[in-house]
Amino acid sequence: MVDPHTGARTNLLRMKGPKVAGVYHQLIDERMVKILHGREKKVYAWTVDDVDSMMRMLHMRADAIVTSNPTLLQRTMQDKRTQCLEEGFSLTR
Repeated sequence: MVDPHTGARTNLLRMKGPKVAGVYHQLIDERMVKILHGREKKVYAWTVDDVDSMMRMLHMRADAIVTSNPTLLQRTMQDKRTQCLEEGFSLTR
């Protein structure tokens, strides 16, 4: 993985021991989540403090969202849950 701002490279996908990858939320995309989940690693997105980014992480199936505003995250998650139920979607797997 290459940080687009600094150009720094990491071996995030090659690390064998860790079961969790904490990643700055703007670097997370669907491909990264799919690959990490395929390697049985959890994706923790940090620090997500705005509604649009929270929704993006929810849609990408981040396993955890680290935020400085938990009330906003709870409200965002509840709003998404309500929307899904109103549209007839089940929330169980």
